[in-house]
Amino acid sequence: MCYNSLDSVCELGMEIDEATRRRDYCFTEANSKELLDNNRLQQARLINNEGYTTCPLCLERLSSYDFCKRLIQATGREVHDLTVTKVNLFHIRELRFGEYNHKTYNLGWGHHHCNVVVKDSGIDHTLTWMHEVLSKNIENGHFSV
Repeated sequence: MCYNSLDSVCELGMEIDEATRRRDYCFTEANSKELLDNNRLQQARLINNEGYTTCPLCLERLSSYDFCKRLIQATGREVHDLTVTKVNLFHIRELRFGEYNHKTYNLGWGHHHCNVVVKDSGIDHTLTWMHEVLSKNIENGHFSV
């Protein structure tokens, strides 16, 4: 459901007609089996009002190319087997001990960096913390809006 998903698969060699048929088939199958609830996806912050995949924290639209881009490594800290991509699976409601949270509409794609920021705190707590950090920095003249 990325805004540029057809572009990326065509760039990788799939014909536009084949890509469109595959996308349409997937949507048709998901809808027929009641596996695609756009309202729930929006409420979970996984898609925007236009129906495109978004990062649950920053709400930026995700590019399908980012699923293939590995993160840039810090100079001097490179590893040869880095497999972390720019986007990864993201828990909407944070993991909790004794609770099964690996389920539909609680997992989505988000920026790796945003996921690291949220950690185990959850999106709501993280947004409150981020608001406090920004407010303090603005009050102290370190950041302007």
